[in-house]
Amino acid sequence: MYSKSVIGILAVLLIGTQVGFTHFLFSSPFVGIHIQENEDHQWVITGFETQQVSGDLGVRIGDQVIAVDGKPPASIASVVKWDAVGRAEQMQIIRGDETFTIAPTSHVTSYDLCNIFGQILCFFTLFILVWKMPPLASFRYLCLIFLALGILFMSLPSSLRSDGFAKNMVLTAVMLLPVLFYHFFIVFMRERGKTRTDANSKLLLILYIFIGLSFLVQLVYVVPSELTRRVFQFMENTSMVVFVAGFIINMVFLLSLYQKERKNKKYVADIIKTIMLSLLVSFGPITLLYFVPRVFSMTYIVDPIYSGLFALLFPILLTYLIATKQLYEIDLFVRRLLFMAVMSIIPSVFFTSVLVAYLPDLPLQQIILVFMLGCMFCSAFLFSLEYFTKITEPYFFPRRSLHRDSLRRITDQLSEITTFREFKEAVLEDIVSVLQVYGAAIVFASSTEVDAVCDGEIDERIVKQLAKDKPFQECRSGEYFIYPISKHGEYTSHLILTEEKENTYVSTEDRQWLRTVIGHLSVSLENVYLIRTMQMKMQQIASQIPNEEATDALIWFRKVLFDLQEKERIRIATDLHDTTMQDLFFLKRRLSNLKEELTPMQRTQIINIMEYIDIINANLRQSCYELHPHLIKETGIVVALQKLIDQEMKLESFEVEFRVEEADTVERLSLETKRHLFRVIQELLNNAKKHSEANLLSIRLGVNNKQILLFYEDDGKGFNIDILDWQDGRISGMGMKQLKSRIISLNGQFSLESSEGNGLKIQAIIPWKEGAAF
Repeated sequence: MYSKSVIGILAVLLIGTQVGFTHFLFSSPFVGIHIQENEDHQWVITGFETQQVSGDLGVRIGDQVIAVDGKPPASIASVVKWDAVGRAEQMQIIRGDETFTIAPTSHVTSYDLCNIFGQILCFFTLFILVWKMPPLASFRYLCLIFLALGILFMSLPSSLRSDGFAKNMVLTAVMLLPVLFYHFFIVFMRERGKTRTDANSKLLLILYIFIGLSFLVQLVYVVPSELTRRVFQFMENTSMVVFVAGFIINMVFLLSLYQKERKNKKYVADIIKTIMLSLLVSFGPITLLYFVPRVFSMTYIVDPIYSGLFALLFPILLTYLIATKQLYEIDLFVRRLLFMAVMSIIPSVFFTSVLVAYLPDLPLQQIILVFMLGCMFCSAFLFSLEYFTKITEPYFFPRRSLHRDSLRRITDQLSEITTFREFKEAVLEDIVSVLQVYGAAIVFASSTEVDAVCDGEIDERIVKQLAKDKPFQECRSGEYFIYPISKHGEYTSHLILTEEKENTYVSTEDRQWLRTVIGHLSVSLENVYLIRTMQMKMQQIASQIPNEEATDALIWFRKVLFDLQEKERIRIATDLHDTTMQDLFFLKRRLSNLKEELTPMQRTQIINIMEYIDIINANLRQSCYELHPHLIKETGIVVALQKLIDQEMKLESFEVEFRVEEADTVERLSLETKRHLFRVIQELLNNAKKHSEANLLSIRLGVNNKQILLFYEDDGKGFNIDILDWQDGRISGMGMKQLKSRIISLNGQFSLESSEGNGLKIQAIIPWKEGAAF
């Protein structure tokens, strides 16, 4: 994302600065007191850098300082510059008539440890961002945010010890953070086509120039003088005002965007709302509890080190969501995180109460810190339980894991089926394996024919007869179990199973799993029936067309067929979302209301059923997306393809190199062409998953000379292309024929290279859609 030279120079500067600050940290003990000369020319303690200083050193406000390391306070550089003693070996103090010497011994305080923790976290996240994130402008500003936060945490310990350069870095970072956040939001929303940035760019340029000039002015801190003190007082107040104003501007900006988008684009509005709330949780505490009181010359309410750690929440949360491709589920993610945080309050209160009972003299600040750390730890633990359960589920709940994996596999395969015979490999083999039955069959009966596809030890003639004779309801006939799948005006379909091999009772979990599979089968069978009916009608019409007109006519027929398929997929996806998924949602809610009234054993069964409902919903949601990839229209073909590829890479062993050239131009393609490209690449991934045994896939999409170029290559086992029968005069829904048919329907050219053991190469060239903006 950045050139190696820039990253190298930045790393050297950071390391050099860190070495200097570390040396400064350990060179002498920490003091951290503010002193001021009174009317009697006495230097009196007026405040402390942290609230623990008074207890650690045994000093109080009003004590008189007569010497620091054997020198009068007026000769100490830090006193001249900012009326403070940051570090010293010893101090002479007068309190009333008593004179005593203080010899501080603490070098690294709890404040320093918190800052070191924040610094490590920021720079580690910055390293991950530079290494892993895509080359987008918004990610560069996210990197700069972490860099500014890291520098802030790195500089604070030395700033508390009255180092001039560290104070310059702290005040500059405080001013820079809200500006970087505002710039990040502008670029982030511009990349999604939501804002215009002409006026914003001018404002940002002015702010960056102001911050740069402020940094240069603060270089005067190296000189101990009265001017230095005045410049510091002015810049300290200015930095706090800029931070508070920047926080308010960011919130107002996000609120205005939310008001514009909440009616038109709900998913965009959800992202903006969650970003706004996360920003409030992250920077609200330090703004309201530290900066606002300081702006009005009041005592801050909570030490900034505690409220400042919250500032890490938002950027780390956003980075995690982008890195795990969950940005479009951010609302659900944050709700879950907040729920975990609320649940963590009870154990945190209990632990903190126990600690206070054993240590009644524990300071309030440390009690608050223990409580906050307890909430953070419990929240992280509860949040990670899902992933821990997922990892251990195959060992503790093997049956449930088997059901989930098989259901996911069946769902993936059903989305690709276009012929009745494919159900054997896609569904029946899994049913026989999971339920441990001797055999299974799907019977499809229309007014003119009865067709069956079988797997295992089952008699095809008997199951056909059972499907015709038995009523359309779940029943048993001898050694066969009959489950109705769907009933249509022109056909009926049944799933018929034999007895289990071990002659055991079918468990509730198995029955729930089987009903879920039947629900998927119902949708897929209807789709296959419609495809087969349309193909037969198209072929009948094509056979009547004269040869000289066949080419153009068949291209038109292919186009019509694919359009009909796409509309049918959208209809099925919409029906699933609006009916089945909503019914499952209400079913889960009703079960949740019932479980409190049941016995513990019954409650456990209800919870297991609710978990299965979640699995069903997740699979239905993925099926709906594959049937109707809505992101093509909402965010563009590139985002939709990236989500498809990311999903496949999670489930399969191969890697995919996906590259889009001239992405802005590709996004201006017609929606029809984008859908065809999506289906072509979807079919290429399915082919690789089923047949190629490839380890690496390369997909490149671009535009050149008003032509769309698609290149595909894998290192799989390949095949002999001589065995392919393209049958140009007919449309087929299988594999390479499906790909070629789609390309031809767009008046494109399709070429294929492969041989056994040498992988597969495909090139498609499609003319630019007439009438599209180029």
